[in-house]
Amino acid sequence: MRKLLIVFIALSLNSCSLDNKTGIWKDASEISVDNRILKSIPQNSTATRYENISTQNKIFNEEIDPVKSSNFKIDEAIKIINWPEQYALPNNNVSNFSYSGNRILLSKSSRLNNFSSSKNNLSKKIIFYKNNLIFHDNKGTIFIYSLELNKKIFKYNFYKKNFKNIDKKIDLIVNGDILYAADNLGYLYALNLKNKSIKWAKNYGIPFRSNLKLVNNQIFLANQDNVIYSINSDTGKKNWQFATSLTFLKSDFRNNFALDLINNNLFFLNTSGELYSINYQTQNINWVLNFKNASLAGDTELFLSHPLALKGNNLIVSTEKSLLSYNILTAERNWILPSEPIFKPVITSNYTYTILKNGLIISVENISGKVFWSKNIFTYIINNDIRKFGNIIDLKIVNGEINIYSSNGYLLALNHKSGKFISITKFSKSGIASEVFYLNNNIVLINSKSRLLRFN
Repeated sequence: MRKLLIVFIALSLNSCSLDNKTGIWKDASEISVDNRILKSIPQNSTATRYENISTQNKIFNEEIDPVKSSNFKIDEAIKIINWPEQYALPNNNVSNFSYSGNRILLSKSSRLNNFSSSKNNLSKKIIFYKNNLIFHDNKGTIFIYSLELNKKIFKYNFYKKNFKNIDKKIDLIVNGDILYAADNLGYLYALNLKNKSIKWAKNYGIPFRSNLKLVNNQIFLANQDNVIYSINSDTGKKNWQFATSLTFLKSDFRNNFALDLINNNLFFLNTSGELYSINYQTQNINWVLNFKNASLAGDTELFLSHPLALKGNNLIVSTEKSLLSYNILTAERNWILPSEPIFKPVITSNYTYTILKNGLIISVENISGKVFWSKNIFTYIINNDIRKFGNIIDLKIVNGEINIYSSNGYLLALNHKSGKFISITKFSKSGIASEVFYLNNNIVLINSKSRLLRFN
């Protein structure tokens, strides 16, 4: 009898794949597709308004010197402790970062495994929580790297067997020691960072293609068919879903969410060029705008945009040809500026800053939409050597200064009131391959050699 018991235990253990870092493993392929539709937002009487964003005016391309203004106040600089989601905050906007260091290198990591800034945009998917960097590689392994210990302290792979040869594209968000991950295979799972085990996992069948938002135990995300999901963060069960217009034209632009926590509104810009405002408590659609040309029949026009940015009642939409401002409550357009933004803008209380394809950085008045000042960035580059400077990869406002970062590791600082030159320095010898993060009075970035650099 005793021998039979030993054999039974051995067979039981052998039937489970055991990972000494994460506990008993359940392969992702064993999770069935969740096809249940518990609730769907009804198509109410809200009419879609078509927005004409192809103006007759020429693309903005001139340098403008500022006039004196008593209204030029910069928002108070804020100290970011955690960066729990892409774009740091629910509204996708930080007006002014606080930083009191001297850009002195504190630590440099060894090469981060299989981290590539050029493949799958992994550099855009990293987050920080409790002084730890959280990122993933193309195989779907999630890594946690301690900034304090300067080493990896945990890794976890949700995929085995059937999916090992498929490149993974994963979006992450963390809240209360629970890391939520959504991927291009249709999986959404919750990983407990304390006990390092899966809390729940679901397969929704269609690849997810959006950033993640979380509020009031609701995770918001969208799939590649532009279907919005509200998922219970405790259980992984579907609260409701809503299908928006599908496009068959594929581009690098991904579905994008922004949250207005004051009015309980979720903003969703999809790959079809539709912008939705939805009350996430009542599930009522407030309004819908469509940036596609209404006169074109069928799905014949590619829509390209940058992520939404929100501050107060001002929502900025930056398409490939226009910068637009809307009132979030009424959907009334405040203004439109024909231009070619290359980044998500930074919005302050009175002005919006962005960089254009033609090399201009502009400051736009939030009320009127008038360009207050504009400067050609490349006039500040030493000997006008653009190749030495590299590509512009990031824009931040730090302690009231405009900071522009290049792929070759340069930092160009400008005055936010006038755009006047302050300084240009090279503080990363091996370049910059990620967003530049200001965290807990440190600067953190990934260089072109896939090493994590931390400055004080």
